[in-house]
Amino acid sequence: MPARAPSPRPMPPAGALLLTLAAVIALAIHLVAPPHRQRSDQLPGLTYEAKRRAPRAPLALVVTSVQDNGPAAKADIAAGDVIDGIDGRPIASLSSVGRAVRSDARSGPLLHIRHKGESRYKHLPGRAPSVRSKEPHVAKDSRRRR
Repeated sequence: MPARAPSPRPMPPAGALLLTLAAVIALAIHLVAPPHRQRSDQLPGLTYEAKRRAPRAPLALVVTSVQDNGPAAKADIAAGDVIDGIDGRPIASLSSVGRAVRSDARSGPLLHIRHKGESRYKHLPGRAPSVRSKEPHVAKDSRRRR
């Protein structure tokens, strides 16, 4: 008996293909994004996980990673440290973290940190004001090629 050729499967609807394509693009964008991208509620140079001991208790930020040579690394902050105060105040919400970072953009916030049972204060360096040069930027090799 001759072998029977498999019948071709019908093509999925265009909507399903577009949805799959959108999901692949979203995943690619997520994977390409840098791990230390600055969010509005993020402290510069580190990532953290927010935890509460009780429902109405202040937040504690457990440092999960520190960017190499970033502001947090320069302030001697390490993964596992717990930040429980910013600028002398307990952390009420994640939006208060963002407000403290924005208000102290140049000088940087003062963090109360618990490290291996010890309590200490660390100043997280702020961002330097952007300096704009009056000279236009010219590439090193701007000669025309012939």
